[in-house]
Amino acid sequence: MTPIKHAMLVMERTYKATPTRVFAAWEDKEARERWQAPDDTIQIKYEESNFRQSGRDVARCIEQDGGKYLATVNYLDIRREERIVFSEAVTQGNAHVSAALVCVELCPVSEGTRQLVTIQIAAFDGSGMEKGCEHGWGMALDNITEEFEQ
Repeated sequence: MTPIKHAMLVMERTYKATPTRVFAAWEDKEARERWQAPDDTIQIKYEESNFRQSGRDVARCIEQDGGKYLATVNYLDIRREERIVFSEAVTQGNAHVSAALVCVELCPVSEGTRQLVTIQIAAFDGSGMEKGCEHGWGMALDNITEEFEQ
């Protein structure tokens, strides 16, 4: 039996952008395809995008080494310029890899916007997805700053 690995990740970033601009980077599918890929070896492609409360996204994460994952996101709570809460189920082929609850909070601060992302993840297959999640999300949250420079 493969034990379920659990992790809770909390990541905070402050961006020199208004909550309106930070929220827009989450709302726009093309923007998410750009910034959510942690690095140049990974490509994110949305097959379905319905960013709204009770909406659903389906995206493929394609790694340079041939790894392919399918992420299905269900939006549970969205408050414009304040928060985004969603569940994410990840599969690879027919195998369920992980499930997570992701909470994004946007708070205006004098420097712009403080974004707090809390992820509660359960990894099912022993692949270390809970550790990869921290690395991937950390890089993606750093990448989002490029959206504000345009």
